[in-house]
Amino acid sequence: MHTRELRELEIFPGEQGVDLDDRAFELELNCHGWRIARERTTRQGIQVESGCLVECDGRLPRFLKTVSDFGHHARDDAMSHESHQPTHVPEQIAVYQTGHLLTHDVCRFDPQRAAAELRDARDVLAIDLGGDKVRKARYAVRNGTLVQGEERTLRSRQGAGYLSFLEQAAAEAIANEWQVGISSATKLDGSVISRTVNLPVFFDEFRRRYGADYERLFPGRCSVANDTISGICGASTLLALRGKSYRDVAFFICGSGLGASVIHDGVAIHVEAAHVPLELDLNPLGQTTHCNVEGKDYVCLERVTAARAGIEDLYYQQTGEARDGVALGRMYEAGDALATLLYETSALALAHAAVGIMRRYAFAGSGESGLVFHGGNFEIKRYRNAVKGALAALPGPRAEVVFARDLTDNVCLDGAAILALNSDMSDH
Repeated sequence: MHTRELRELEIFPGEQGVDLDDRAFELELNCHGWRIARERTTRQGIQVESGCLVECDGRLPRFLKTVSDFGHHARDDAMSHESHQPTHVPEQIAVYQTGHLLTHDVCRFDPQRAAAELRDARDVLAIDLGGDKVRKARYAVRNGTLVQGEERTLRSRQGAGYLSFLEQAAAEAIANEWQVGISSATKLDGSVISRTVNLPVFFDEFRRRYGADYERLFPGRCSVANDTISGICGASTLLALRGKSYRDVAFFICGSGLGASVIHDGVAIHVEAAHVPLELDLNPLGQTTHCNVEGKDYVCLERVTAARAGIEDLYYQQTGEARDGVALGRMYEAGDALATLLYETSALALAHAAVGIMRRYAFAGSGESGLVFHGGNFEIKRYRNAVKGALAALPGPRAEVVFARDLTDNVCLDGAAILALNSDMSDH
C-alpha cells in the first residue's frame, strides 16, 4: 500500500465524475482502495483540509456528490472485498498467546455441583444489567429444575434509570429475604464497578450514591459477576443438567460489545478477548476507531466484531446512514453486499478469537471442549452458520459449538440466579 500526504487535490467540473455547483459541502469518503479523511468541495475544485489519500490499486478515486450516492458504491465495492476475504490469519491467533490478552481469575466453579444445588426448594432474585437494558426475575428451585418467574425489563441508553430499577429490586429482595445474583456488563473489582463503556449515566449516579458498590445496595445478600462469568456459569450448568460435561468451556458474548470467559481447571476466568490488536487482514474496510478501553492506541478486534462498537459504526462510516444491528441483521439475511461483508468479517474475527483462546488454555479438543456463543449477533441464523464455517476452516482445537439461545432465553440472567444459589463457590 502506498500513502501520499496531500494538502490540495485539484479536480475540475466534469473530471472523475464530479458535478460541482456553488454549494460547499463535506463528505466522509472511505471506499475500496482509497480513503480521504475529510474534504470540502467548491466550484473551484476540492481542497483536502486534513488527512491523506491512500492508494491501493493505482487508480484515481471517484468523488461522489452526496453521501447517499456513495452508499451505493460502498455496497458494490463490498462485493469485491468479500471475494478476497482470508480464511486464516495466524498472526491474529498468535496475539492471544501474548501479554495483549488480559485475564482475571474470578472464582472456582463446578457445573456438576451447581446442578446438584437445584435439589433444595428456595427462591432467589436474578438481575442482568446489560449495555442497553436491565432485567430482573425471581427464580424458584423446584424438583431439580430452575423455574423463572415473571421478568421485568427496562430499556435505556447509557444506563439512565438503571439505579432506580435496582433500588426497587433491592427493596423487593430485602422484603422477601431473597439472595440476589447480579450479572453486570462492566469490569468489576469484587462487587465494585471499576469500568464501564456503555453505561456512563448509571455509573455516575451509582458511584455518587453507593460508591459503585453492589454490596452497599444489596447488603449481605448479593453475588456479583461480570456478564461473561454469569453467562459461562449459567451455560455450563444448563449443559450439565442435559448430561453434557466438558473439561474446558469458553463463552463469548457478541452484541453491543464483545466479551469472553473460560472455565479451565475448575476456575472461571474473565478474558478480555475483545481488546487485543486487530490484524490488517481482518480489517477490510479500514476501521480506524481505536479501542476505547484504558487508552489503548490501536484498533482492537471488537471494532469489527461487535454490533454497536463495530458493525453499526463501520456501516455509518461507509454510508453516512445510522442503522442498528436489528436492521443490519435483516439486510445481511437478505443478502445486502455491505451488510454481508460486515457480518462475515465479524464471524471470521470471532472465530480467530475463539481459536486463540482455546490454544491459550490448551483445550483438549473434540468431545472434551465446548464453545458457547451468546448475544444479539447470534439471533441471525446466517451469522451462526458463518461462525461455524469460519471455525471449521481454522486449524486448532476442535470444540462442540453451542448457541446459548438453544439452552435458554437469557443465559446471563439464569447464570446470575445460579451464582446466587452457589454463593460459596463465588469466593475469590
